[in-house]
Amino acid sequence: MTTADHNVVYLALGSTRVSAAAAHLTRLVDQGLQVLAVVADVPEWTGVDLPAAATVHRVPRDPRQAVHAARRLVLGQRGLLAGVDLLIAGDPEAVPVAYAARRRRRDLPVRFEPVVDEARRPAAADLAVVTPWYPSPADPLAGTFVRAAVAALGQRYDRVSVLHTEEWPTSSSSSAAPLVTVTLERLARLVDAAAVLDEPEAELTRMAVPLLARPREFVARADAHLDAVRAALPTGRIEAPVVHAHGGMFGGVVATALARPDARVVVIESSPLLAQMLAQPATRERYERVLERADEVVCTSPFLSELLGANFPAHLDKLRVVPKIVDFDVLPARSTPPAELRRWLHVGPLLQRRGLSVALEAFAEVAAADPGVTLILVDAATTGRRVTDRIKELKLRDRVTFVPPVPHTAFADLLHGHDLLLHAGQPEGLGELLVEAVATGTPVLAAVEAPTEPTLAVLSEVAGTLVETAQDASGMVDGYRRLGAHLGRADVSAARAALQARYGAPAVLPQLTGEQVPDWAPVTAPARPGGLAAAGPEPAATAAPATVAAERIVLVAINAPRFYPARDFALRAAAAGFGVDVITHDANLWREAARDPRLRVHPIDVAESCRPMLRVEQAIVYRVPGKVLSAVRNRTRRHESIWPELGVLNAQRAHRKLARLVHDSGFERGYRIVRPRIMWRVVRRDVLPKLDLTRTRRVVVAGTYGVTVGWQLARRHPDLVVTTSLHGFE
Repeated sequence: MTTADHNVVYLALGSTRVSAAAAHLTRLVDQGLQVLAVVADVPEWTGVDLPAAATVHRVPRDPRQAVHAARRLVLGQRGLLAGVDLLIAGDPEAVPVAYAARRRRRDLPVRFEPVVDEARRPAAADLAVVTPWYPSPADPLAGTFVRAAVAALGQRYDRVSVLHTEEWPTSSSSSAAPLVTVTLERLARLVDAAAVLDEPEAELTRMAVPLLARPREFVARADAHLDAVRAALPTGRIEAPVVHAHGGMFGGVVATALARPDARVVVIESSPLLAQMLAQPATRERYERVLERADEVVCTSPFLSELLGANFPAHLDKLRVVPKIVDFDVLPARSTPPAELRRWLHVGPLLQRRGLSVALEAFAEVAAADPGVTLILVDAATTGRRVTDRIKELKLRDRVTFVPPVPHTAFADLLHGHDLLLHAGQPEGLGELLVEAVATGTPVLAAVEAPTEPTLAVLSEVAGTLVETAQDASGMVDGYRRLGAHLGRADVSAARAALQARYGAPAVLPQLTGEQVPDWAPVTAPARPGGLAAAGPEPAATAAPATVAAERIVLVAINAPRFYPARDFALRAAAAGFGVDVITHDANLWREAARDPRLRVHPIDVAESCRPMLRVEQAIVYRVPGKVLSAVRNRTRRHESIWPELGVLNAQRAHRKLARLVHDSGFERGYRIVRPRIMWRVVRRDVLPKLDLTRTRRVVVAGTYGVTVGWQLARRHPDLVVTTSLHGFE
């Protein structure tokens, strides 16, 4: 292997962007370039077709070892650097090698994605669409609804520009994480992370956002998106009179910061993580700034509209509900209905409920009775370890197959090749997958989730025997049997026509552009969902609704070891006509249950965190050492060499481990002794004035940290029944 053999080196040293790397290599070979692909020997490459004209060199599977091996190959004495015209870092693990190569050869072009015209920049447009979701080689199914909307909006605007920020998350547990962390910002200052392409529906600018923030650090992630877009724009602003921003916390932050002062900004909210975002004070504050600048907020489901209306009643007049556009042209109906329901399909990771995956448990029960049933998991690489271990425990490894994502144009063929779409707990707001499946005539078995309830109601109405829903695994098994008993009876043509009339571009586009009033009812009052206070720093519960029952039950669920039995008890009590007051340390756990107007949640975590003992421990163990190390690291970031910052980064990692050890083994042991009394003081001061104990039937304690609260209530109110039983109301 000599330097003259190749003029492009492509590095893919991890496992998260294999499909993107394969597509990029094909594009490079099609351009007639001589390509050397340096890839990690990971199982994700199994079955992936690579262009025969590309030379492939494999390095060890471990990320750190892969980085060192690729560095020796590229930068060694007989390395490839001298004869290379372009180096492409195809994933986060490739960044340290790319940065070292750029330091060695200052004139070496380094990119994150191959492009035809490296000098091209986003052009001015009549409509700019800012989105963190869009189909790409890494994830062909991401943001298909955004692409459908862009294609439809092309009927109203001559020049449409899509600004797509694509996250490259870096796992903190990766052995190469420290090297990636210290080289990422340095390389980003030296290279152009944007690729401008021509797509049939619009000009597409895809910007890589290699990410150091954790998934729940929404503000840091939004800032990374903002920096990427600002760097890619020729003027630093979005040159368009109208800007559509998908996702208030990502597209919205970018659009409201970079849009022209005279531009009309429309935020389109479809994020399934919206409730979690608004539960963080910093994220909530940032989101409110987005709403202040936005001219209009379009929510893709009533659930999201209610959530925003409850949290930001001052901006209620900006909210509208418009469903996502579904492209029925790429979803032909299957020629014949399935003869039997044996080939199951699930798109997205298998998520957990009550510690188990509803979808997996339902499949396991059916598979135990029918050895011919199989399950294909598409784009499920992020499925948690506990679920994959459960697959092994159930001895289903030969019946469950993981496959990479497919282009949306091939999704209909995928549906046609299976007998049943299984949908349970995916982080997907409206449930357009359900609509697409029914449009093709594929039976659907779905677990009911709050965000998808409106869609499932529509599908049940128009598709009849083609859709079955349930609350849990056993219910889904019963639904599977009902589907099997009614195969071939559904009128797919009528269902498809009804869905097109509701979700097709001709129906939705006038609503999206404001030409027609949506037929989905918007929020009309700033009522908060159920009795839960809006997300934010204020821990107080809302006032009781007018429909509060004559008798009440108080449930003390402070760090309850078994949340779901406690929640089910509260819901049963509410269904029986009781008003329920829940005293809890984590309001987010109760957010869905609190949609019931008879249930009020009283969170006490904010009040506890303000106690002097906790504040002193946090300052001594975490904050002061952390701030000192952060200040030192900020100074080392100015150096071109990575080694000073790498040393400080390792010190930060050591501090976090030591601080956790001190907290868990030292402070926490002593705090457990006094915490129940502290909980009682917080409850006595902040919660008791809001309870009507004269109408309270009983107090139920779930969890040891609530025992002191229950005992104190029993001592002060001898006539009050206090129990730990979750099995009755008498």
